[in-house]
Amino acid sequence: MHRVRLLSPAVGLLLALWLGAAPPVARGQGPDGAYAEELVAAARARSLAAEVQWLRLGHYQQRLLGGWESQADGPGFFLAEGGKTDPQAELEATLRAFFAPPAAPSEHPQCAFPARLTWLSGQLGIDPARLPRPTCPGLDEYRRRVRARGVTLVFSSYYLQSASSAFGHTLLRLDGAPSPGGGTGRELLDQGVNYAAESDASNALTYAWRGLTGGFKGAFAYQPYYYKVREYGDFESRDLWEYELDLRPEETARLVDHVWELGHTWFDYYYADENCSYHVLSALDVASPRLDLAARTKPIVLPADTVRIVWRTPGLVKAVHRRPSIRSQFRARAAALAPEESDALERVVSAPAAPLPPALAPESQARVLDAAVDWVDYVHAKEILGNVPTPAADAKQALLVRRAALGLPSPEPEVSPEARDAPHDGHDSVRVGLGAGPSSSAWPVVAIDFRLAGHDLADPPGGYSDVDELELARVELQWEPAGPSTFRLSTLTALGIRSLPDFGRFDRHLSWELSVGATTLYDGGCDGCLAGQGVGGVGLAKSLDAGDRFSVFALADLSIQGAPDLKGISGGPVRVGLGPSVGARAVLLDRLVLLATGYWWWLPGATVSSVWGYELTGRVGVGRFAIDLQFRAHPLERLGLARAFFYF
Repeated sequence: MHRVRLLSPAVGLLLALWLGAAPPVARGQGPDGAYAEELVAAARARSLAAEVQWLRLGHYQQRLLGGWESQADGPGFFLAEGGKTDPQAELEATLRAFFAPPAAPSEHPQCAFPARLTWLSGQLGIDPARLPRPTCPGLDEYRRRVRARGVTLVFSSYYLQSASSAFGHTLLRLDGAPSPGGGTGRELLDQGVNYAAESDASNALTYAWRGLTGGFKGAFAYQPYYYKVREYGDFESRDLWEYELDLRPEETARLVDHVWELGHTWFDYYYADENCSYHVLSALDVASPRLDLAARTKPIVLPADTVRIVWRTPGLVKAVHRRPSIRSQFRARAAALAPEESDALERVVSAPAAPLPPALAPESQARVLDAAVDWVDYVHAKEILGNVPTPAADAKQALLVRRAALGLPSPEPEVSPEARDAPHDGHDSVRVGLGAGPSSSAWPVVAIDFRLAGHDLADPPGGYSDVDELELARVELQWEPAGPSTFRLSTLTALGIRSLPDFGRFDRHLSWELSVGATTLYDGGCDGCLAGQGVGGVGLAKSLDAGDRFSVFALADLSIQGAPDLKGISGGPVRVGLGPSVGARAVLLDRLVLLATGYWWWLPGATVSSVWGYELTGRVGVGRFAIDLQFRAHPLERLGLARAFFYF
């Protein structure tokens, strides 16, 4: 790099073009170098490099020991040699680069950094007549394609089948002109702006480790919104919540240009904080200096938290729309069927050519066939959308032919967006709790509960799936004031997942659970010792109503526990458990949750042949608070707790 700077400008330019990078710009280079230096001096005098908007354009953050460092890691984002850690040097290099002579085919800095150019021109009053006028075919085509008149934040609901989407996902949509006559569907052609890890991990454990340690590159990309609808709404059956933002035209234009700039770099991707949710907010902060969204994030940044930050910003959200997934559409159609129509649907999805009962009126037959088409789309989404001949595609075609023969219109299914389903109405992800109660060995027992992120089945249900539980870093400490003065770790859940989809006539997904952490044991194998624990299970769940508010479940578990004092297999420190776990859950008045769970495990080869336990929980949520009553029972311990939880 230093040797290149000693070469003549012409040789340096040729070498830079050969390397495919923008040429370095030295002091006074270009047809109006003196004017560029005047602007640099003016920027220094006004300390523009310390302005919030410049720091946002460069994604600079203050370092712990002082100074600045950009979160962008791709070298194409910086024009100064030390631009990643020196906002002043980057600003001056940017100003000089704007006056560099056009040199096709290299991309001119004016073309690469239009948002920087607009802001610096506004701050310094740059005379456009004195700027070079390079051609920018890539930027021009991008702006022509986008033509954004507004911006929408999109939240894709939770998807536990994928580690990268277990907490949901957020992206932006750059909205073009509305549909003629106010119709719907035009937004599918708008551009979706997505930030995601460029992952090559082949399994969930590798993804988790590299995602937590910055082992992936994260990059912004844009593509037609219908691709994201197909990926999330059809492939993965995830509802999309669209938050139309109230941005000014100049703010929308600034976001469009900055998204183009971000295409020149990448970021070290961190699953917990520097993820899709965080960088969506940082991009919106660039668009609108009046916002300060990224600064309001927590140590762990979750997509639902991003939605709540945006929702709670006064005047930022002007409308909310729900785009139901193919699963939600099918469930809505199936719920509207009469019993005889449901019976007919079951026959048709098993055999698309099966005749419908002659007693069914044409309107009933239409409802059955519409539901059958949605069912095929839901269950065989990837096969149908793969555009290759498959049995599922043939079945759908046969159903469409039968449906068309009826000559009746197909109304859209009525999927009502219940208020409690909206992600912005969900509780915050961090939870702290404090409570006390009696146990079979002491009174009182004080319990302190902390969870870094997540949602369990007893938490206030609004904004979350009724059939999924996901917790990260949950800790419960217990203290007996009348006993030992130290705190005891009762429960540690590093990761806890439970997915309980309704197993019904038309949806036969299995339930499953996985947890890793530690627990204090109270049984004949170890009374009061802390043991590491891993539990996995698979089984069935059944919802007793259409809204998943009343459900029961049963799973077959495999557990592994280990502790130095544990009397496990052949007296050793490890034991394995096999057996069922069961539960029942009820949601009353959208605020009160009743949850009962229990297990019985056979311990082959251990000193104690079996263990069991159960919990009864009632929890009512009021705003950011919840009141909880719980009773636990194990072979050598009984504990009752009254607790207050606060979510933030």
